[in-house]
Amino acid sequence: MSFTRFDKYVDRHARAFTERLQAMCRMPSVAARGTGMRAMAETVAQMMQRAGAGTRSFTMGSGYPVVYGECGAGSRYLVYGHYDVAPVGHLTDWSYGPFASTVVDGKLYARGASNSKGDLVARLAAIEAYQKSFGKLPVCLCFVIEGEDGLGSPSLRRFVDEHSEMLTAEGCIWDEGYKDPTERPVISLGFKGITFIELHVHGARTDLHSKWGAIVPNPAWRLVQALSTITSPKGVITIDGFSSHLAPISPEDAEALKTVELDEAGLKREFKIGHWLRGLKGHALAKEHIFGATCNICGIQTGHTGAGPKTVLPSSAMARLDFRLVPDLTSEVVLGLLREHLDVRGFQDVEIVELASSPYAKSPIASGVARAAIETAEEIYQVPPVVYPMDPSSGPVGAVCGAGLEPTPVVSFGTSYAASNPHGPDENIRLDDFLQSVKYFGRIIHHLGQQSRHRSGSHPAQSLALAKR
Repeated sequence: MSFTRFDKYVDRHARAFTERLQAMCRMPSVAARGTGMRAMAETVAQMMQRAGAGTRSFTMGSGYPVVYGECGAGSRYLVYGHYDVAPVGHLTDWSYGPFASTVVDGKLYARGASNSKGDLVARLAAIEAYQKSFGKLPVCLCFVIEGEDGLGSPSLRRFVDEHSEMLTAEGCIWDEGYKDPTERPVISLGFKGITFIELHVHGARTDLHSKWGAIVPNPAWRLVQALSTITSPKGVITIDGFSSHLAPISPEDAEALKTVELDEAGLKREFKIGHWLRGLKGHALAKEHIFGATCNICGIQTGHTGAGPKTVLPSSAMARLDFRLVPDLTSEVVLGLLREHLDVRGFQDVEIVELASSPYAKSPIASGVARAAIETAEEIYQVPPVVYPMDPSSGPVGAVCGAGLEPTPVVSFGTSYAASNPHGPDENIRLDDFLQSVKYFGRIIHHLGQQSRHRSGSHPAQSLALAKR
């Protein structure tokens, strides 16, 4: 089928689609602060309805709404997204206001433009353009849009537990992906899991004058000493028994890794670093990036960190860590091993608090949803995509795609590029990439419809979710 009519529709409405994204990015929706979250959820529902979707919003307890919507009929495919954004950080680090939604030199600068309001608006725009160009969608797209991605997705997890029948699908499309520094689109077939924890150490009942440092234990030093046992100076995780829980890479994944080549020089320039951990390079670097488990210190809080000197002996110290999980590593295994590791070394006083966790998710390259994304990419991007067997980032993928009796295959791609800087200052996307994403998603919809028609003896699942509207 020719997509000329579809592409012309996208081009004619490029300004309108861009303005919709700008309007959404002007709405602060930082889940950690809670400002404007419900208004943002209502806007998402309205945009989905504008694209022809029937919607329902689910508020789980005191959490932010999960917006669910279905559009089309036939074989069901989940489309995940989130409307919350990361905290802004220091305003002085931004060239433009994080919620001013400023366009400069073809780039939209805004918190959430990359992660991940741009993906959501692009996919809804593609649905509108498809229906205006060709008529009804050939499949049923089931949108699941949450507002707590930055909080560990507690409402989404409860939604999955209570409404698993709404998540029955042939496949799932996630909202993570970008063009690498060589302008190749990156498609991922799964995600690392994550365990997010805090380590706490307590000392005196309150901060003391540091003159007491000779005889009063300092929890900051205690925390540093405990942390130093968890990884080696070269960044190797040294928790007892940790490596024995890492599954070997499958022959299929080893073959896929041969096509992954990181732009080492370009990434070093972008990050402004001089070397990679342990001197890794080439194939070994790509393998570690995709399949390496990690233990990362996200932040340390203790003592006086404000302006000016203050000689203080802290009363407490806290470090936030995240572990990225790979096959066959689970959150339960990590927490158990870490507790034993610290206890054996005399750190029984170091408290471990689990903040959030999510299992890894992994899909075969032969799944229908993966083939739809891979086989249509070159038509839009003019180069073959880079296919990651597993994305190095994490999210509630395992919770959503593992909700049924059989794991739902997942594929992920997005509107970003190598310098989008999601979660950092000056987060941005290129508007040309945004419009390419609209055209790309339209072709994926068509490809999924073709698969559905060609599947012999198939009986598309009937819609369950909106029957009680």
